[in-house]
Amino acid sequence: MNNTTQAPIILIELDQETRSKHLDRAKAWFDNVLLTQASNRKLLEDTVEKIEEPHIKQYLTEMVEQEKKHEEKARELFSLIDREPSDVRQLLGEVMGKARQALGDFIAVAGGAKGPWQDLHQVYLSNYNSLGAFAVAEQLGLALGIPRIAEITFGVMAEKSTSQLLLQECVLEMSSMSILYKEDF
Repeated sequence: MNNTTQAPIILIELDQETRSKHLDRAKAWFDNVLLTQASNRKLLEDTVEKIEEPHIKQYLTEMVEQEKKHEEKARELFSLIDREPSDVRQLLGEVMGKARQALGDFIAVAGGAKGPWQDLHQVYLSNYNSLGAFAVAEQLGLALGIPRIAEITFGVMAEKSTSQLLLQECVLEMSSMSILYKEDF
């Protein structure tokens, strides 16, 4: 068997009604992907404005552009299953981003932190949430036999994984300054 030869995708005992239900269920999950991604992008956009440290600010500014592209990729998933994204979910994602900011502020006050560290921490958590949503979408693409979904999501996941590590480093680097010295960064 030649490794470069790809076997055709075969779906067994799958009528049109069942296929349509599966695509509708995938659409519902893709709406969650869009919601988590819009939330992450909005939170990141708002956080970047609060950061003073030049290297972190530059990295986060670049990350905003990447997250906008990820949001476009999330919207692209719908066309692959002949469905339309929910604009309400994208709007709710932006509202969720603002709610995460409020949660971060509450946590900071309760824990004695100062500065935008808590916002950066929420970005870290939000990116992880979005990464997980894309990972599930990848599995749905594989289960549905639509390789392009897996290709798109795999690329996004690779970029988000790198971002996750860098965000973790930023959060850890700034935590002691924020908590012990009450300094902005």
